[in-house]
Amino acid sequence: MTESLKLKLLKNAGWLFSAEVISKLLAYGVIVILSRTLGPEGLGQYSFIFYYVGLLGIFSDLGVSYYLMREVARDRSKADKLLPDVLGLKIVLALVNFVVIVVLTLFLPKPRWIKALILLVGAEAVLTWVSYVFVNLMYAHEVTKYEAIARTVERLWAFFVGGAVLYLYRSLSPFILALLIGYIIRELLRMKWGVRYVKNINIWFNPQIWLSILKKSYPFWLIGLFTLIYYRTDMVMLSLMRGDYETGIYRAAYTLIEVSLFVPSIVVSTTMPSIARLWEQDMKTLSALFKRSLQMLTVVGVFGLSGYFVFARLGIIIVFGEDFLASVPVLRILSFAIPFMFLNSLFGSFLNATGKELIFTKITGVTALLNVLLNYILILNYGAEGAAIATLCTQGLALILSALSVKNTFKQTTFK
Repeated sequence: MTESLKLKLLKNAGWLFSAEVISKLLAYGVIVILSRTLGPEGLGQYSFIFYYVGLLGIFSDLGVSYYLMREVARDRSKADKLLPDVLGLKIVLALVNFVVIVVLTLFLPKPRWIKALILLVGAEAVLTWVSYVFVNLMYAHEVTKYEAIARTVERLWAFFVGGAVLYLYRSLSPFILALLIGYIIRELLRMKWGVRYVKNINIWFNPQIWLSILKKSYPFWLIGLFTLIYYRTDMVMLSLMRGDYETGIYRAAYTLIEVSLFVPSIVVSTTMPSIARLWEQDMKTLSALFKRSLQMLTVVGVFGLSGYFVFARLGIIIVFGEDFLASVPVLRILSFAIPFMFLNSLFGSFLNATGKELIFTKITGVTALLNVLLNYILILNYGAEGAAIATLCTQGLALILSALSVKNTFKQTTFK
């Protein structure tokens, strides 16, 4: 791996690492305040609202943002040509997706005030979905500092303003309204900085060109769809099948697990554009980059498993309090999935970046459907612990299938 690439990756990783550490600390600080103020039920309601909107965001992208990032990462001159059509398509998709949320929410077996909050979160999500185009555009140029700043600004707002609102009103509704203002600020910053990487901003509405883009991007949409189902289903199913308390218990445990996921997030965000470029230009450097990423994520993942398992009870008590002691066994089960989650992030990014997205689509499809089935069976019988077991099993299967696919991909190349 060349020295210039090392320095670029380290610089990008440094920005994202700093932002992730600050953002995660502030985000989990907000969750702690929420948990200790409103208890497991309040945390469960909060989790359901955002996970529900996230799960229903299935038509907001159709893979076009990721496709834009990969293509511009390979050839930056494509940015001005692709962006107008991608931006027009994203706007239409986001609005259609909001209509889907509105229609489905009308029939949701939840109180009216929760439905109203869902619609507000969904309306803001339209702006979020569009802003992802600009985030991926910056990533394609291997620039991460602006996204890091935008995330940090939003988290500072959430912690200080959102925390103050929650402390004063002790109610979920004004707290979520405060959070949404912070999200809007974040999306506007993303757009402001993202436009620097194109000469002119135009928005084109050309259905014929959209169809051409979708023919190339749909595998990324299927991956995103299956990923949404995989990561959002457990929380939504818990809320609908077992109620807000069980959802809050599971969310507390999963929140602590999410603290560790910034590690693969940084690795993937900083290496994916390089992997896409090196696949076309320098297989030797690509091999070195992949092996080092694999080694680092494996070691950190095993340490994470050990730490979470041993200190599960202490962590839950310190962070959430004794009202959440039922989260301890859930956290211990989820801890075994940490190494799998780390490596799956790398393998998935590699397959997408090297043109093997159809293979990864099949893997995510199989594991997503298995996840839904296992969640239904296990949540009925074991509640939050059942959801954790479902996550562990499907992450393990995904690791096996992804590792075999990556191995076969390397075998097809000219080097070993």
